[in-house]
Amino acid sequence: MNLHPKHLKTFVAVCHEGSMKRAGESLRRSRSAVSYSIEELERDVGGRLFERHERGMLPTEIGTVLLRRVEGAFAEMGRARQMLEDMADVQGVKLLNAPIFALSVGKRRLEVLLAFADLMHMGAVAARLGISQPAVSLAVRDLDVSTGLPLFQRSDGAMRLTAAGAALLLHLKRALAELRHASAEIAMLSGKIEGKVTVGALPFGGALILPMSIARLQSKHPNLNIATVEGSFETLAAGLWCGDIDLVVGALQPVGQYTTLVSEKLFDDWIAIIARSGHPLAQDPNASLSDALQARWVLPGEGTPTRSALTALLDAHRLPHPRVTVETSDPATIRGLLLESDLITAAAQRIFHHDIQTGALTRLPLVSGAVHRSIGIIRRAPERSSPGARLLMDELRAVGRAHAEWSGPPR
Repeated sequence: MNLHPKHLKTFVAVCHEGSMKRAGESLRRSRSAVSYSIEELERDVGGRLFERHERGMLPTEIGTVLLRRVEGAFAEMGRARQMLEDMADVQGVKLLNAPIFALSVGKRRLEVLLAFADLMHMGAVAARLGISQPAVSLAVRDLDVSTGLPLFQRSDGAMRLTAAGAALLLHLKRALAELRHASAEIAMLSGKIEGKVTVGALPFGGALILPMSIARLQSKHPNLNIATVEGSFETLAAGLWCGDIDLVVGALQPVGQYTTLVSEKLFDDWIAIIARSGHPLAQDPNASLSDALQARWVLPGEGTPTRSALTALLDAHRLPHPRVTVETSDPATIRGLLLESDLITAAAQRIFHHDIQTGALTRLPLVSGAVHRSIGIIRRAPERSSPGARLLMDELRAVGRAHAEWSGPPR
């Protein structure tokens, strides 16, 4: 984060009041202090935030971008404050007007809070940030008492977030994501596409289109950095909601409690039953789905799209569920087990396309055209995404369209 958060309240006041003098009066700050905050922010963004007109100080194009993102960040902190007020009412205490609700704290304090929420250890935070342990302790203590509600609690010798601390942290991450995106949008105004895009890659689905999409994007914008995070749908959806992740790619699932997330289907991915070419079922032309259900299976866990699609098919035909002896969502592990044993699996045949082409693996024609899952993007509302994330989603859509044109139910 390049912006100094403690100057943002002053910036918004100047935007709304139209002059430094009136902004200073509303904030009870001197004009020189207001001017200093604006100068610091302009140094951060590398350009002018205001132009002087007869009507007063009006935001430049850079200032307009920054204002929209800052107001989004303040809205997140307003929601955090409301949640903590509700908690304080239940506990019969008064919520204090903590500076963090207006992001009026230094970057170091915010870094300490985020690091401590992640590591929950004073020494580890000090090592990560390169500061002394007493400095970490002081920052945590100040934050802990600033709201009137404890944000941390010690249990079994370890520090943990309280419910209030967890709520504050989630909305703080979303607020800081807005500020990161502001920096990227301002850079884009001068023709620079830079920054970092973090993509949540779901097992199987993301591997189909993500590598090609990233390669296409970086050929056009080499200064854009891409990081992928692998995990369960629940973990990645939570990371997307709080701003740690910019988008999630893979098999679509209901977003559950994260009702503000948007699912966008790119194409349907058809599933086949796959085994090694020498598998007894592959040698039997009369093998049926019932026969396959007597074999041993390797499948992703319950609730995953592939497993759910297969289960729905079997239930519709009143067939028993397969005997799953290995549960994993790692394609490399599944591939190794298929090649080295008589285990079989249900998966998109494109995942094992090379091995099927070379003849090492084969598709058993038992559920052709019957089972599929939808592959797509899960994102926040478009106006909340960073420029780099929007560009990557454009590439994913283009690659997804190509997949949709030539793909279809296996025959």
